[in-house]
Amino acid sequence: WYQRRVRGSTLLSLLISLCCEMANVSCCRLMKVKVKCPGKVILFGEHASVYGHPALVTTISAYTQVEIERLIEPVIKYEAPAFDFKLECKVTLFDDVVPIKDEASEKQACQQIRHILSQKQSVKEDSWFLLLYFYHKMIPLSDRFGIKVTATTQLWPGAGMGSSASYCCSLAMGLLKLCGGDTSTENVNKIAYEGEKVFHGTPSGVDNTACSYGGCFMYSKTQRHQFIPRSTPRLLLINSRQAHNTAAIVQEVRKHSHKLQGIFRRIGDISRQGKNRLEAGMDISDLVMENNELLNKLPAVSHPHTDTIVEICKEYGVAAKITGAGGGGVVIGVIPREMETTAIDQLIYSLRKEGYPVLNNLKIAVPGVELVAEQYAA
Repeated sequence: WYQRRVRGSTLLSLLISLCCEMANVSCCRLMKVKVKCPGKVILFGEHASVYGHPALVTTISAYTQVEIERLIEPVIKYEAPAFDFKLECKVTLFDDVVPIKDEASEKQACQQIRHILSQKQSVKEDSWFLLLYFYHKMIPLSDRFGIKVTATTQLWPGAGMGSSASYCCSLAMGLLKLCGGDTSTENVNKIAYEGEKVFHGTPSGVDNTACSYGGCFMYSKTQRHQFIPRSTPRLLLINSRQAHNTAAIVQEVRKHSHKLQGIFRRIGDISRQGKNRLEAGMDISDLVMENNELLNKLPAVSHPHTDTIVEICKEYGVAAKITGAGGGGVVIGVIPREMETTAIDQLIYSLRKEGYPVLNNLKIAVPGVELVAEQYAA
């Protein structure tokens, strides 16, 4: 076996591919790929973005990782150890599924795959359907081979961290690489958006764009602008363990939106100020606290658990706010540059003592989806 790490080895990879093509042999066939993709959080601008004001979103150094291995056996295997998923089907499952040639056939193929799964398997798991849909979409009919997909993640699902987009991007890039497709960021992002529809129906496209391209984005209904911050504060992510319904919360806010326009405008201003400060290398703690105070004035957004988390962080000098729709979900805390490790450890202990899971020392504005390793047949 020949195995290489990808970073810094682009020339070697090109030489190997060229030699294989010139020799017209399969000895250097790509057998396994490993891809990782970051999650994302909204730093500023929740809810106001629904009404045309900008929000600021950033990738974070918490990742989904997907490993895809080519199999001799004509089966598709899927394992997600964190969620206790272990599923399998034969490649012949697609014998009666129409080839994907255009939008109409793609819609029909998705319906057929859903129907086949409902008939043959009791598991209704979107990540499993997505794998089968992407396989049928990307692997040429003339070269159908078996694969084993193993997915792991550091992201909390349903917590506004872009977990589904991170999975879509990782899976798309891995399958494209394995079958010799177009692995450009633009194409991965396009396919990941189609995957996001599986999870969310009509997604905004922000999550998959952030996870694909990486970095920080200002976005609104009319624009998406990527920028590079000069300062990259470290974050704490704290899970309130309180499930929430994003659509229901957005709808509740909408009922009162005519009385909340002043709050939305100020939140939009905070997003702009946050961008300017990050580009200038300045602190954003006061903006974080103000944004949270404004969010708490919106109906259905505050929750006793998120309020408790924010107060605990405040006791240790850490500015914190709700990220996402609210009503539970996740809180982000901005760690001061001068804060010592012992103080951070004490804060984390206090949060976990109250039953709140914590992700510590996360970087922002990290690169988007990337190939981590490849393995070729000798």
